[in-house]
Amino acid sequence: MRKNKPNIHVVIPAYNEEKTIGKVIRAIKEFDPEISVVVVDDGSDDATFKVAEEAGAIVVRHSINLGQWAALRTGFTISLMNGADIIATLDGDGQHDPADLGTVIQPILSDEADLVIGSRFMNTDRPEMPLHRYFGIKFFNGLLRLFTGVRLTDCTSGFKAYKSTLISMLLSKLKENQYGALEVIVKAKRLGARICERPIRSVAAVKTSKGKLKYGYNLLRSLLNALIG
Repeated sequence: MRKNKPNIHVVIPAYNEEKTIGKVIRAIKEFDPEISVVVVDDGSDDATFKVAEEAGAIVVRHSINLGQWAALRTGFTISLMNGADIIATLDGDGQHDPADLGTVIQPILSDEADLVIGSRFMNTDRPEMPLHRYFGIKFFNGLLRLFTGVRLTDCTSGFKAYKSTLISMLLSKLKENQYGALEVIVKAKRLGARICERPIRSVAAVKTSKGKLKYGYNLLRSLLNALIG
């Protein structure tokens, strides 16, 4: 690693992603071979662990499926133990383009932010996604603005970058195992974090449960818990 270059880790929670996880890891390494990729295999019953390991990631495995944010907390812990200065997160299903890492990380490198959220809405008013999901994101953006003052366009985005010092303060405060996208924003804001967004490209939607009624209910529940907790 070059002298004075920050130690950057990318944490990927993965559940049954054997078809895509290798490609995602290789794309990160193509962007910057010195980035450490940490994959948390969250109880997969396919070859996710093996594929991720062969692609060059640090891989740990939950023996059972605990949830996306439980996996992220595990990955955050590993990255902090390995001296990360910046920790980015993205999904293992291929919906995020690792080539956008530079855009998302830059405000932290220039000390403009402590948490950066990659937004699909900063490039277009209407990224490719089901209509109910589009309006759901708009709804939660509005709630966050109302209750915290944080103005965002893509509050549920999984493509984020954090200063490791913020992660160190947040880690014990994050309680959600699956629906933590809004909890982390609320609790980061409460700690005085500087939060901003940067544009990322919108990749064609993959199959997801996001935007369904259960997902929306649980996001609302987790937001209310974070606000009163």
